[in-house]
Parts: sequence; structure tokens; C-alpha cells
Amino acid sequence: MRRIGASEARHFLGHSDESEEVERAVLKTLLIALKTRDADTYDHSKRTVKISLLLGRECGLDYRELRALEFGALLHDIGKIGVPDVVLRKPGKLNDFELAMMRRHPSLGQEILRGFSFLDDARIIVAQHHEKWDGSGYPLGLRGEEITLSARVLLVADAFDAMTTDRVYRPAKSFDEAAAELDSCAGTDFDPGVVAAFHRFPRSDWERLTRGKHLSAVPDYRPGPPATDGFVDRVLLNRFAT
Repeated sequence: MRRIGASEARHFLGHSDESEEVERAVLKTLLIALKTRDADTYDHSKRTVKISLLLGRECGLDYRELRALEFGALLHDIGKIGVPDVVLRKPGKLNDFELAMMRRHPSLGQEILRGFSFLDDARIIVAQHHEKWDGSGYPLGLRGEEITLSARVLLVADAFDAMTTDRVYRPAKSFDEAAAELDSCAGTDFDPGVVAAFHRFPRSDWERLTRGKHLSAVPDYRPGPPATDGFVDRVLLNRFAT
């Protein structure tokens, strides 16, 4: 298949150099706000982009969908800007009231991104990234294929990174423990097809992708040009090289 060049991708997606600069400026502003609000959430979001893009490509997303997934994964927790510190930084289990406040963050994120047309598809992913396969998620209780595939991919990527990262209230799970959790929740929390895609990658690939879970291991995110064939590899090699 002939590879699509950057100029062709810009034409296809309706981009110009000027609009790209505006998009980069918007993303930079949002990311500065997220990093200032909570550096751990910012770092988690960058790692989740890497995992999501590999899973998304394995699940058959095209480059337009991968581009939206890239932004959706990067900004999936932007709504936590609106969650009070007493909830966001609590070291223990949240009570029912605090949990309800935390569960507002997908809807808050959707509202924060409203009005930026280049983020329209990403907004849907942000809004749905806590919806579960069996309908027990939030905020709308969507189930199965009512949830966009990109959001189903992000849920698995988000969960895997969260489980394999140290938190103030619990140590990180091992790869085997996290993979077993994905398996046990396939068909309830997670789309079984996305979990199956996760297992098609060698364990060594996942361990290499997620090693070095501290801020200095993942350089600041740099928005790139419109997606082209092979852009997933460019993201992983250039934007997130360790």
C-alpha cells in the first residue's frame, strides 16, 4: 500500500500550517494545565497514549481514528482539573460522596474540550473512557458496542497502566497480576476483543513499553503533524523515546 505523505494527510484532514499551529497551541495550553494540576496524572496520560496506540492499531483503527485516540488518551483525565484536591489527592479509599465527585471527570473533560473542532472525536473518547462492556460504567451506563471502539481500547490501556504503577494507597501490580485482572474482567469491564488484542503482543513488548515509570522517563509530549501511515511508530520512537 502506498504510504500517505504529510502534505496529503493535511489535505485529507483539511489542515493547513496555520491550523496546525493553532492545534499545537491549544494542546500545549491544555497539557500545561493538566501538568500544573497534577504531575502524576499528566505522566500517566502520556504513558497511556503509547499503550492505546499499539492496542488501537492491533484492533484495526485507521489513522484518523488513531489520531483521535492519541488525543483522547492524552486528554482522558483533563476533567480532573475540576476535581478538588481533597478528593484527587486522597491517599485512601474514597467515600461515596467523593467517588461521585471523581466520577464527574469524564463529563467535565468533555465540556473542557467543547468548541475545539479538531478534538471532536477525542471528546467522545474522553466522555466514554469509563464506560464498561457490561453497562456498569459511567457516566451514561453504555454497554458493548454502544461504546466507541477507541474508548474501549483506552479503558484497557488506562487500566493496565494504572495497575502497573505505584500509587500512594497501594504498590504496583506485576505484569502477570495485571494481565490476569484484564482476563478476569473481560466481558464485564473490558471488551473481550481488546483484551485478546493485548495478549497478541509479547510480554516483553509491554514490559519494554511501560518500563521507567517516573516523570523523567517520559519526555514532555510534543504535538506532531497530522497522522500518516506509520505515524504510530513515529509517536512511539520520536515523541516518547526513553
